[in-house]
Amino acid sequence: RLVHAEADGLPGLIVDRYGDVASVQFLAAGVERWRDAIADALVRVTGVAAVYERSDSGVRSLEGLAARSGWLRGGGTTEVVIREHDWTLALDVAHGHKTGFYLDQRDNRHAFAQWVRRLGCERVLNCYCYSGGFSVAAFAGGASHVTSVDSSAAALELARANVARNGFGERSAAYLDADVNQTLRHTLKAGERFDAIVLDPPKFAPTAAHAERAARAYKDINRLALALLAPGGVLFTFSCSGGVGAELFHKIVAGAGIDAGVNAAIVQRLEAACDHPTTIEFPEGEYLKGLVLLKTASAAPAVAPPAA
Repeated sequence: RLVHAEADGLPGLIVDRYGDVASVQFLAAGVERWRDAIADALVRVTGVAAVYERSDSGVRSLEGLAARSGWLRGGGTTEVVIREHDWTLALDVAHGHKTGFYLDQRDNRHAFAQWVRRLGCERVLNCYCYSGGFSVAAFAGGASHVTSVDSSAAALELARANVARNGFGERSAAYLDADVNQTLRHTLKAGERFDAIVLDPPKFAPTAAHAERAARAYKDINRLALALLAPGGVLFTFSCSGGVGAELFHKIVAGAGIDAGVNAAIVQRLEAACDHPTTIEFPEGEYLKGLVLLKTASAAPAVAPPAA
């Protein structure tokens, strides 16, 4: 990420670089006024061959701005292949989420590969898999089987292609076009277990006003995932909701463990990659938070106090 809005002193401006293409979002009236100057500066300073605009977020309507997207400078194919750590991933700056991809999870995918390798995880479940970044990371870490779940058939096809692109096409894999919550329930009922699970859901609470409803949704999927996790397994669970802070997210996951009758150690806390900084002047920018949980044992059942 080249420009991270408020954290870089440019509110409303997001710039991500994918190879020779800069993907740009103008999300506020202030930076909208400087579109052409910013596009020219990006080409001049970075040397990119093209600049693609992805100002199609609904937040623009709050500033009285219409959605817009397309080439600002240069042109050509919108499909790009990038290298991330030990693997490559394909994306589309015109049709992918946000500016085309979730760069903020880059280092967390690498951490997941390391945990899979360290623990010798064989069976992995990747929920809300999108284009399969965590699925590729799981195979790179040595997993023998990965189940990827998403409600978008197009995302699943991209995930399948990214797995094959990295030489893992012959590995055992399943791609489920399904609701994650229902899949977790059905899988648990079937008695399946996984050595590693990723929960990377979309934004359940865009603002604090949605936090209570979001808390119930986060708790439910984490309860099911912890129950599905084999003893000694690892859960990577995330929230990208600005309305759910790190402390609340911790409490939600703790409550999920209690309801599942599961205990787990928090072995690592995760956040967005370092090119998505949070400043002391804009703490609201700390939107992505994650926990790495190592399932230790079933929690001891509650014991009623002796009768007086």
